[in-house]
Amino acid sequence: MLCEEFDRAVHNPRLWLAWWLSLVFLAYGVIKIHSRQWVPAGYSFADLWYFAYVGGYFPYILPLAAALPFADSLVVDQSEGFLPYLVMRSKYRHYLSAKFVVNGLVGALVLLVPLLGLYLFSNLAAPRNIYPINVWQPNISGRPYGVLMALFQSNPDGFIVLVSLLAASIGALYSNLGLAISLALPNRYLAWGAPCAVYLFADFVAQRTHLFGPQWSPIAAAAGSVYILNESIHSFLLNPLGVLVLTLGCILLFGQRKRILY
Repeated sequence: MLCEEFDRAVHNPRLWLAWWLSLVFLAYGVIKIHSRQWVPAGYSFADLWYFAYVGGYFPYILPLAAALPFADSLVVDQSEGFLPYLVMRSKYRHYLSAKFVVNGLVGALVLLVPLLGLYLFSNLAAPRNIYPINVWQPNISGRPYGVLMALFQSNPDGFIVLVSLLAASIGALYSNLGLAISLALPNRYLAWGAPCAVYLFADFVAQRTHLFGPQWSPIAAAAGSVYILNESIHSFLLNPLGVLVLTLGCILLFGQRKRILY
């Protein structure tokens, strides 16, 4: 069942749509850094990668890109009448587990592949030794603030890997949130749109209200950059853990076999 679900996911044409969507936003970030006169000429490959990632607003479309390929697959199985036959071939628990595992893996893959392509491009477009990246210069656009600033200065490759994994993990969590919500409300557009709504609303509440601090912002976590005064690793864990709890709650409340099959 796991292999069959993965095969369905990787042959879904929306996987390519999600990749193109990601590449458009990253390309916009690359174009943007070359069009700004206030960006110094001597930026490093890490500056180019991070500016294209953040300046292209890639963290804002992260949940949509992750959810597009497969978050609606349960709704499709139900609407097309495949679900009873699929469950006859495997236990319902195995079917649902495979669905969430594959959806999370594909959601992460959709984000990792374009970010890897951006990393390769950045190494070609901006030589690694063109700027002393171990020197902190606030006027260099696109440098991260907060707890990961030291990692960016000392090990930019490690920083890029860490931020890419952060983005992939958050994307996988929000994609599975859309799949979990479809257990309660079987609508494919809701499976795509609900994660985006929760993601942007959580950022708004964290950044604009006094209910929570900026450490709850999913966009700040995905960008690998928080306020310089907030030197806590919790900034990268609080929102993802909240989404994980919300997803598990939806599965426990609405994922019973008799409710889905009948």
